[in-house]
This record gives sequence, structure tokens and C-alpha cells, in this order.
Amino acid sequence: MKQIIVGLDRSGHDHVVLAAALDHVRHTASAVRVVHAIPPDTATTMAPTDAVTRAAWSADRQTRHQTATEDLRRHLTRTTDDLGAHIAIDYDVRHGDPATVLLSSARHADLIVIGTSGTGHRSPFLLGTVSQDIAVHATCPVLLVPTS
Repeated sequence: MKQIIVGLDRSGHDHVVLAAALDHVRHTASAVRVVHAIPPDTATTMAPTDAVTRAAWSADRQTRHQTATEDLRRHLTRTTDDLGAHIAIDYDVRHGDPATVLLSSARHADLIVIGTSGTGHRSPFLLGTVSQDIAVHATCPVLLVPTS
């Protein structure tokens, strides 16, 4: 079965990216996997050394993971309802660098759909770092959706 990976960052532009992905799903009957990366917290990138700090760090990571997954499910349920799309969505929420997480999730995908957020007020021809990394290193086609 064909699979479309949709990279979402839980920004205000996710609905545009999801709409573009769902348009492809309607034409290809592909499975949809929404991938969201929780970027590493610079304060906790090094593993804690004592047991108490490790336990607190692990609990915080798990809470951030659960919160991100629940928020994503609520947001996508509203968005797909608004678009009139009733499809099954697989969720993949991981901790790590967004480009690395997306590329890892898309190893066997047929298409990656991501937004080009991060460009700010610069030239519309420049991509954000994540979308640029995906476009350069993906092993499948990439659909870059302008979000600004």
C-alpha cells in the first residue's frame, strides 16, 4: 500500500499542509502517517547522571510526548472534519531533530508532504532548514507546501 508522510509542526499552518496531503490521498488511496518531532530541549540534551534527575527528566519527556500526541489528534480531527475528509491517520510523535525524524519515518514512503515555514520575510525562494534538509536528503518525492 502506498504511504504519504505528512510532517506537521503544530503551527498555525498545519491545515494547509494537511489539505495538500489529503488532496493526494483522494487521488491515490494512500495511507497517511502524520509525523511530528519534539525538538530536543537544549537544557536536557545531556542525560542526567543521578537517579532522581533521570526520573524527573524521563517523566517530563513522557508528558511532552503525550501532550503533543493528544494535541495533534484533536487538531487533526477538527481539520479533517472541516475538510470533509474521513480517513484513518497513523500518528508518529518522536523526540529528536525534525528533519532526522521525518527522514527516518519516510524510508519506505511514496511521498513526503511538509510546509516551508521558517522562511519568515526572506525571499520566497528560500526554504527553512527542515524543509531544505528533507528536499535534499529524501529518498522519495517531496511536496513542499508554501505556508507564508
